[in-house]
Amino acid sequence: MTARLLPRFALLSLAFALALASRVPATADSLPGLSDATQAAIEARLQKAQGKRGEMTCVAIDLDSGKTLIDYDGAHLLAPASNMKVLTSAAALCTLGSEYEFVTRVLARGQVANGVLSGDLCIVGGGDPNISGRFYGDDPLTLLRDWAAKLKAAGITRIDGDLLYDSTLFGGAAFNEGWPQDDQFIRWYCAEVSALAFNDNCINVKVTPGEIGQAAKVELIPATSYCSVVNETRTIGGKGAALIDLRRERGQNVIHVKGNVPAGGGGGYVGEITVADPARFAASVFRETLEAAGISVAGKTTAHTLEAQELPGFKTMVEHRAKLAQALVPVNTNSQNLHAEMLLRQLGLAYAGKGTFKTGIAALREWLEKNSLLDEAMTILDGSGLAAGNRVSARALAGVLALMARRDDAEIFRASLAVGGESGTLKKRMRETPLKGNVAAKTGYINGVRALSGYLLAGKRRIAFSMLMNDCAEGTPAQDDVLELLAQALS
Repeated sequence: MTARLLPRFALLSLAFALALASRVPATADSLPGLSDATQAAIEARLQKAQGKRGEMTCVAIDLDSGKTLIDYDGAHLLAPASNMKVLTSAAALCTLGSEYEFVTRVLARGQVANGVLSGDLCIVGGGDPNISGRFYGDDPLTLLRDWAAKLKAAGITRIDGDLLYDSTLFGGAAFNEGWPQDDQFIRWYCAEVSALAFNDNCINVKVTPGEIGQAAKVELIPATSYCSVVNETRTIGGKGAALIDLRRERGQNVIHVKGNVPAGGGGGYVGEITVADPARFAASVFRETLEAAGISVAGKTTAHTLEAQELPGFKTMVEHRAKLAQALVPVNTNSQNLHAEMLLRQLGLAYAGKGTFKTGIAALREWLEKNSLLDEAMTILDGSGLAAGNRVSARALAGVLALMARRDDAEIFRASLAVGGESGTLKKRMRETPLKGNVAAKTGYINGVRALSGYLLAGKRRIAFSMLMNDCAEGTPAQDDVLELLAQALS
């Protein structure tokens, strides 16, 4: 799998987690605020970063005293990019609970005799975003092979009926109208949303050199007939990186692979591209996995809505459970959009009995209102922040972070965030600064937007902060500078 997939369940550094948890609450009067000089220095840095045409907001709250240390235009609504995930993941943890489990089931209808299931098999999606290789050695087929092995252990070697798949737990559009409408739909961060998801609703493409002058070798991972390849590559002499372009038409799964691959270029190229109709993709790869395990399927692979009156006729053969807490890590450490959107659908399902963009947004707004963090003028279009039209405030983001720090499951939420200089989207930032290991935060990036919201350890002080930057003269270095000024003043 590619670098965006987490090889293991990411956690905060032990020192950071213990430091956050061990603070003794203080009264507001016992902890000083920022000096006038520090306030002026931070404001000057914010103004410089903002420039003449940009917009910037910044809020910092002392978690032990409850004091607001910085409020630089904190109520102003700006595009948050992936800082929207802070709101979505916090609402999901509070609403669903840390012990909430996504359940994926494989059901059988009919009798099994002499190895033959005289009926249908049905895989029912439960909204689990991690049916992939993320926590299984980067092998996307691990879980599917395990399910096939359980079916075989139950005595099934042939299915006379169809392979049904039910992805109706979620409804509505699979692609948000506020997302990029150009050819970015093929990028992993624009994957369609489905209740039955597999491999982040993407397929990986590996390209390695062939004979000079001939086409390169193209391999799909996982290998599947669901997608076809038009190989328009060429192996050239010399060394260097392979220059590969992946394309497909909207709604189709014919992948055009173009570019040059140097014969001496080493490992070649590995990239990824989204698939159309991801639930059918999951079911198709499951069918191929069954057949590879020696379980043949006579019928078709067919979408099916499993009605309540049908359930007594089905028997559960496989039940896979995955905890919500595990799903939070890809959301906030590596900024996985699909996971955030699937959490938003789960919020909608809990709120209205139907998991759509609309019901998820309504659930999120209600949760913010219940916690006195909603500005009615907020614009919420999705759960990931990919939609450029989202508008929230740094004050609301910092308020959510302060709220989460007071909860019994605070460590689960903090553990989902990237750590400065150590993990996720912050791994390459803050490495050579005092902030390394002392910042746990969610980054945000879309065109013209840079955002950072999270927690800062400054000596014995715990700070929740949020910085939103739209069309500013500077980017992320200014955010780090503000945190350093704050840490220095409070340490």
